[in-house]
Amino acid sequence: MAVITISRHFGSGGEFVAQLVADKLGYLLVNKAMIADNIRYFGIYDPEIAYFDEKNIKFQDRAKDQEMEQRRRYYLEGLHDFFYDMAIRENLVILGRGGQILFRDFPPSLHVKVIAPLESRMERVCRLYHLDEAAAARLIAEQDRDRESYLRQVFSCDWLDPELYHLMINTGVTGLEEAAALIVTAVQLKESAGEIPIQELEERLLEQQDISIKNGLHADTIHDASGAAPHFAHPSEAEFARMLDFYRIKWLYEPKTFPLEWDSEGTVTEAFSPDFYLPEQDLYLELTTQKQKLVWKKNKKMRRLKEIYPDIKIKIIYGRDYRGLLKKYGIEETGE
Repeated sequence: MAVITISRHFGSGGEFVAQLVADKLGYLLVNKAMIADNIRYFGIYDPEIAYFDEKNIKFQDRAKDQEMEQRRRYYLEGLHDFFYDMAIRENLVILGRGGQILFRDFPPSLHVKVIAPLESRMERVCRLYHLDEAAAARLIAEQDRDRESYLRQVFSCDWLDPELYHLMINTGVTGLEEAAALIVTAVQLKESAGEIPIQELEERLLEQQDISIKNGLHADTIHDASGAAPHFAHPSEAEFARMLDFYRIKWLYEPKTFPLEWDSEGTVTEAFSPDFYLPEQDLYLELTTQKQKLVWKKNKKMRRLKEIYPDIKIKIIYGRDYRGLLKKYGIEETGE
C-alpha cells in the first residue's frame, strides 16, 4: 500500500491540499477528525487526542510531569500503531503527526512539505478564522512552534530539514489545486520509476565513472568500446559517436577494412572501411553527410561489398537521416 505524508506550515493550505490529493487518488485521508473517529480501537480516547495531538508539551511539576509523560507516550504508541495498521490495509494520505519520520524507510511512500510566505499565510488565516492581522500572526507562530517542537520532542528531528521530504511546494506561488496536481503527478512518476532497475542503473553509472577516473579520461574525449580515442575524419562522426554513447550503444571506429578490388597480381586496388561497427548488434554503419547526388561512389562501394561479403550486415546513413537524428535528439550539427 502507498503512503503520502503531508507536513505543512500553518496557514499554507496544506489541509486542503491533502484533501484534494486524497480525493484525486481515491486514498484515505488521515487527519485529526479521522484519527479521533478510529483511534479509540487502540485504547486512545478524546482527552489524549486533544491534549497531545501535535502539541508542544511543557512540564513543570515533577510528579505530574511523570504522569503526563507516561500518558503522552501511551498516546504516541497507540497513534503509531494505528498508522501502521492502516497502512497495511489502505492507501493513505497522512496529514502531519510525524508521518514523514514514521514512514521514512517505507519504499512506497512520498513525503511532501507544503509551505508559504508569511504574508500569504496571514491573509489565509485572517479570512478563514475571522482574525485581525495581529491575532493571525500570533496563531501562526504558536501553531508552527507546536508542530516544530512535536517533531523535535517525539522524533528528535528538525521539522524544516529538507532531507525529510521528496517534494516541497510553495502555495504562495501555486494554487491549492495546482499543488495537489503536482503531488499526484509525483506519485505517478514514482510508481513508474519503480519499474526501472534504479539500483542497477546507478551501479552501471558508478562503474563507468570509476573506469573514466582510472583511465584519466577527459570529459571532451570520446572513447570507443575498446577504450581507444579515435581520430575522426569529420566532426559529424564525433557527433554521431556521442549520440551512440548517450544511448550506451557500444561502437568501434573503422575497425576493419574490406578489400573490394584486386589487380592481376593480387594487390588490393580498392578497399572500404565502414565508419562504425556496433559489436552488440554485429552491424556496420557508414555515415555520409554529402548531398544525395554526390554519394553515388559510396553507394557503388556498398553494392560491391555486399556482393563479395554477403554475410556482412551494413547500413548507410545519409545526410538527411543524419540531420534528422541530430534534430530529434537535440544535438547541434557542426562542420560541413
